[in-house]
Amino acid sequence: MSSIQMIAIDLDDTLLRDDISVSDYTKQVLARALSRGVRIVIATGRMFQAARPWGKAIGLGDVPVICYTGSMTGLCESGKIIRDVRIEKDRALAILSDIKAHGWYAHTYIDDELYVPFRDWRTDEYEKQCAVKAHVAGDDFWTPRKAPTKILVCEYDMEKMKGVEHFLKEKYANLVNQVKSKPFFFEMNNRECSKGRAVEELARSWGIPTDHVMTFGNGNNDVSMLSMTPWSFAVANASESAKKAAAHETASNNEDGVARAVEKYVLEG
Repeated sequence: MSSIQMIAIDLDDTLLRDDISVSDYTKQVLARALSRGVRIVIATGRMFQAARPWGKAIGLGDVPVICYTGSMTGLCESGKIIRDVRIEKDRALAILSDIKAHGWYAHTYIDDELYVPFRDWRTDEYEKQCAVKAHVAGDDFWTPRKAPTKILVCEYDMEKMKGVEHFLKEKYANLVNQVKSKPFFFEMNNRECSKGRAVEELARSWGIPTDHVMTFGNGNNDVSMLSMTPWSFAVANASESAKKAAAHETASNNEDGVARAVEKYVLEG
């Protein structure tokens, strides 16, 4: 009998295939795990509104969805927000001032809405990928009235991204949590937040020891939850940092790596 009581799964490039789909096989495997009483949680860097449709499409029910790399948790079906930890407002304003001074393109996320200073092709690409609509804030973008849950710098020029990373890491390394969910996304959220901490909080609330938790991921923002349990799996297409943090490796996102591992170690274990 498997000892796994909870499964936390990243979405993009882990559960979702490259064409942003989920196979029927994966849906069936996860449904079987749920029917056995296993808790399933989505843990993503996405916005809550961009993650909920996938929980619904897979048929997971009103499960927790950890979003914004651990800063927000909401319930999939009901939409209820049960946790929203934001960057301190003064700190967020200082970060945005630096981003503006360097001329970098950024997003802010406030009340689960996406804000940008202006639109360009990067906005279009993000909206297409995440199925969300951006609000163009103009100059008000740089001085939001509310503290943001997350700030993201978007830069597709990798040399320029090196400059973004160097500056923000050096100045704010101990003041905010910093991750790269993709090579062109540098993200900042509250320093106390990570996917790993959010997963641990849910497990503790359910009385589940961390060594009975299974986690799946592919990127740098998954490292915290891949390093928390002996039942962590990096998909074959994962970054080197994710593979190093994970205890195991499974097939790629395009080969139903999550479902294969769940079937082997949970359903047949």
